[in-house]
Amino acid sequence: MRRLRSVILQRIAVVAAVSFLLSAGFTYYYYRTILIGQMLREDETRLAQTMRQLEYMSDDIAKFSFYLIISGQVQSFYKTFNRLDTYDQFAILKHTLDYLDNNKGLRKEVHSFALILPDGRAFWSESVNDLYFSERLKEDWYQNYKRSGQDHAFSEPHDLLVSNNASQTGAMISFIVSVRDIEQPEKKIGELIVNLDYENFKSLLDFGSRDFEGFIWLHEGGAVLYEKEPDDSGTMSSDELIRAVGEKPGEGAVKVRNGYLLVERSNANHWKLVTFISQKKLMERGQFVLYLLGVFSVTSTIMTLLLMMPAILRITRPIMRLYHAMNIVSSGNLQASVEIRTGDELEKLGQGFNRMTHQLRSHLEESIRYEKNKREMELELLLSQLNPHFVYNTLNAVMYMAEKQGNRDIVRMTGALIRLLQDAGKIGEAGSLIPLRDELRLLQDYIEIQSYRYAGMFEVVRDVDEEALDCLVPRHLIQPFIENAIFHGICPKDAFGTIRLSVSARERTLVIRIEDDGVGIEPEQLATIWDRVETRKNSGLRHIGLANTKKRLEHLFDRQAALRIESRVHEGTAVTIELPKVVK
Repeated sequence: MRRLRSVILQRIAVVAAVSFLLSAGFTYYYYRTILIGQMLREDETRLAQTMRQLEYMSDDIAKFSFYLIISGQVQSFYKTFNRLDTYDQFAILKHTLDYLDNNKGLRKEVHSFALILPDGRAFWSESVNDLYFSERLKEDWYQNYKRSGQDHAFSEPHDLLVSNNASQTGAMISFIVSVRDIEQPEKKIGELIVNLDYENFKSLLDFGSRDFEGFIWLHEGGAVLYEKEPDDSGTMSSDELIRAVGEKPGEGAVKVRNGYLLVERSNANHWKLVTFISQKKLMERGQFVLYLLGVFSVTSTIMTLLLMMPAILRITRPIMRLYHAMNIVSSGNLQASVEIRTGDELEKLGQGFNRMTHQLRSHLEESIRYEKNKREMELELLLSQLNPHFVYNTLNAVMYMAEKQGNRDIVRMTGALIRLLQDAGKIGEAGSLIPLRDELRLLQDYIEIQSYRYAGMFEVVRDVDEEALDCLVPRHLIQPFIENAIFHGICPKDAFGTIRLSVSARERTLVIRIEDDGVGIEPEQLATIWDRVETRKNSGLRHIGLANTKKRLEHLFDRQAALRIESRVHEGTAVTIELPKVVK
């Protein structure tokens, strides 16, 4: 710290000497070579910030559009529309436009959407059966995009109806993107047009150009997307700016007549922001700084000598304490604290540092508790979602048996149900893993209940290694797959079926396999089995239960567990589960 004080004292002495000898020359030099450059750099920074904001907006809009075109609803529309009858075409069109409208709220700039088929037919979200938008596609803004050959681009501003009132139009900029088959990326299946309210761009540029004398936003083709005419007739007009850009195609600040031309280019969209700053404007902006420089040159030396000496000592001591405390925190010790009693901002800085370390400790502890509670809640939620309507099916079966058979069967069936319900009540307290022996006992209760309901329709053959009975498995792991085999494999084929359950214990792995000789699953459905989230009666598997079971395995065993499904239509389905071998 002594060295820091010495350096400060030396700099003060140098400043005092130089300020007396070179104040006048420095003021002139500062204005001509530094101040003007600094003001230009500030203007370049503001212009670059405006361009960045435009790029952020355009990037967000592009990502939003890309998200839409790879969605299942939009892909399905373009792939199937021409193969459907009129009624189904109307239905899928309505569903697709509803889907797009539901996503409109994600971007405030979006006014409407248009779906363009390869044959040129257009469907506008604001008027589906109207040829209005098809006529707009004949205008230059769309034709220029087609001629460019780009896969996606922003259009030039154009007018578009903003309501059902045919006389009320508004300026729009459209983002046009080619829609490709996600399974065959080289195949183009249509176009999506996202119409954007021009006012969102205009308001951004009105704010970004408020300190500039002339301002234009140019499309990559040279079209003017936005312009702000200068107030002073002595500066360059928009037409002059466009000509100057053509004559001086460089980027940054370029010296021109009576001032400087600033050009900012976007590498992503090939847009240009062009503005002009006159020498007169620069002088007005720097006049106050020049005056301050003169005053400062005279007074700074005196004030520095009088005030800086005690201030240096007052500042450096607390800074040193903060420096050491920060080094302790950076090494991982959050127990560090600093005591500064200067009665000024440095004391508040020290108090803020102490609060920061305390909050970091509290936040770290809270994060650990939160993550632990979150994982436990997620697990309980996943378990609670596993086929809750099974209780209703069982109760219906009990009622059916009560009408048709004697009390003995009802007692056995009800006893099995009670054991299953009692086990469901233990989920929160008994842990997520149980011995395979207990899991098979609960599974037998479930199979017994279903055998009454579907009497004579199926049998379950078990082949379980004795060594595997003491291995731990997730609670209710096997039941969803047995249920799927009964409901969606055996029952639809209207013939007696067999379900084979085999469990084998290897050196480090427990392998569980459930096979049935039911109707099987279509290859198209099997290929997308993990992506579906809806439950359909004819889908071959109940996807909510399947998805939750997979999540449970990932949650409990991470990548050590594996879940595979194999199926052949009219031959049956086989599910293989591989778990790490854990013995209680």
